[in-house]
Amino acid sequence: MTIEPSITILFSFLILLLCGSMGGFLAGLLGVGGGMLFIPVIHEYLSSYSLSTDEIVKYTLGNSIALVFISGVSGTFRQIKMGTWDWKQSLQIGIPGALSSLAMSYAITHGDWYNKQRFQTVFLGFLLLSIGNMIFGKSKASKSNDTAANPQENHTPSRWLPTLVGILAGTVVSLSGLGGGIIMVPLFRMLLKKPMHQATSLSLSIVPILSISSLLQYTLSQPIHPINPLQTGYLLWIILIPMMAGVMFFSSFGQKTAPRVPVLWLRVIFAVLSSIILIKTLIEINS
Repeated sequence: MTIEPSITILFSFLILLLCGSMGGFLAGLLGVGGGMLFIPVIHEYLSSYSLSTDEIVKYTLGNSIALVFISGVSGTFRQIKMGTWDWKQSLQIGIPGALSSLAMSYAITHGDWYNKQRFQTVFLGFLLLSIGNMIFGKSKASKSNDTAANPQENHTPSRWLPTLVGILAGTVVSLSGLGGGIIMVPLFRMLLKKPMHQATSLSLSIVPILSISSLLQYTLSQPIHPINPLQTGYLLWIILIPMMAGVMFFSSFGQKTAPRVPVLWLRVIFAVLSSIILIKTLIEINS
């Protein structure tokens, strides 16, 4: 009598592990934190519970941000090990972003103004921005064949631009549950004139700085409707444990693979993945 539930639990565990592995690999490859994949998976899991729309948003954001944080930490450790971590620029962009993320997350967790419809609208908006930039955007860095051979082209045009990028990215993290890379990678290319590979690498190292303040908010906040004994605040360990395992193992693999992938293919993968999730979200809204 207990065999069927056990098989169901094992199957769910393996599906979550697979999704975490895919998200971790894409995080390392594209520098986006993996939230584009995590959010639909978490939302699908939560659909079986009777929750208010604002509670669904909080659970989705909290668990996605936790996974994004882990993927960013894994990628940063690899950069430290390889000696490629640009800690000065990571902090310059990450600290303002963390502060903006903290303020916005506080407003979300302590209010009911940010409902499912607004969340989906924001999420779709950033996906469209990502798709448009990756398909139509051009970067001056492409003139140097996407390498760092000419450091003069990789300077920061203005001192306030990294701070502005950080604030925007931190807001994205708190409003969408994404890692911030979906806005950082395009802005690094357009405003900071970073080559694609440098943009994805820098983005991934900033993700944990941006997400830690929001993560603390969702960890310490008490849900109105707890749904599982294995949860801390809004964090559901029954989801996070298998997905985190996949993220930790495959994030560094994606980062190791990224330099071998042509820039055009990185842009295509980024845009295609965003488009698939965009279509899925639109179907859910109209269903």
